[in-house]
Order: sequence, then structure tokens, then C-alpha cells
Amino acid sequence: MISSVKIIYIDDNMDSILSRFLNKIYKKRLYTLDDGRIIKKDYDEILFDNKNGYEVLFKDQAISSANIILIDNHLFEEYSATTGKFSGKQFKIILRKLFPFIEVIIITQDPNLKGDNIIKKFSGKDTNDANKYYEDNLIPVLDMAIKRIVEFEELADDLRKSDNVDKALKDKVLESIEGNNLYDELTKSDIDELIRSFKELKDEYSR
Repeated sequence: MISSVKIIYIDDNMDSILSRFLNKIYKKRLYTLDDGRIIKKDYDEILFDNKNGYEVLFKDQAISSANIILIDNHLFEEYSATTGKFSGKQFKIILRKLFPFIEVIIITQDPNLKGDNIIKKFSGKDTNDANKYYEDNLIPVLDMAIKRIVEFEELADDLRKSDNVDKALKDKVLESIEGNNLYDELTKSDIDELIRSFKELKDEYSR
């Protein structure tokens, strides 16, 4: 049974206000389940270097073992390839393909970007205002993500105990939940093709 969740914030230029809020405030808040069990939070950060390429993130054990990832939508803006640039929101889709049970939250400064698990980054400088803003806007999203993770884990426990499910299928699902998918199942060319598709779709809409 799950007793803690791993939260990772990924950015190429760490937002000190957001980082402080996650590490000093949210991390220390215990999440209590309806049955009284307490879920602790492990928090870490990954400073992304565009020079290393986006593939590094998919191979990182910290990524594959995470439960919740917060990522800046413009993380890859400086990354340029023949297929074009891609955003944190597109990275979310790719990550969903690799690790479908990781909750991904997009942090953005773009007021026009909307959708599930998309949070606008606090734009001021006052720490108290920032804390209040993230209390009201980010914490409910994080808590809901934890709730979904706990529900997945409970279903996984039921699956482990079940004798009525094909073993190969059971093992594949459980490995996916535990973050054991092989990166080789989605190669660099596959990811480049996804990015190319994103670019073509964007170009189609802009005509």
C-alpha cells in the first residue's frame, strides 16, 4: 500500500518562488486519506539542460519513478531540431505514452493556455501573495493528483491479488504503474515523429 508520493519539478530556469512553496510548504503538509492513513511527500527538482536533449529526461530513473511531475510549458523552447520545437504540454503527452500512471502538471506563463492540470505561474514577487495564490490554485490540483495516484495503487493491489487476469497482461500493467516501462519501447525516432506531428498540426491550425 502506498505511503508516500514522489513529486518532481522540472525546469531549465527554476522559479525560486514556486520551488520554495513546493519544498517548504506543500512538501511538509501531510495528505490524510479518508481511512486515516497519511501519505507523505518526497520532493525533488531537476534542472534541465537543453544541450543534453530531451531524451535524457525519459531515461532518468527519477522521472520514471515519480508520481507527480510539474513541468514548465516553455521548457523546450530553446530546443530546436529538424522537427521543430515542442512544449511542456506536448512533453506531457509523450510522457503519458511512456508512463501512463504519472500525473503531469503544466506550469505556464501563457494566459491563453488552458486545460486540465494547467496552472498559471505566479507573476508577482511578494512571497505571501505567492503562497496564497498557490494555496488556492495549485494545492487543489496536487491533492487531486495524489487522490488519483492512491486510487491507482489500490487498484494495482487488487490486480496483484487477482488470479482471474492473464499473467502477461497483469505484469505489463503493474510494470507500467511502477514506472518500469522500457525507454526502448518508444525510440528517439518515435518521439521525433510525435513532435513532427505536433508541428504539422500547429501549422495546419495557423493557416
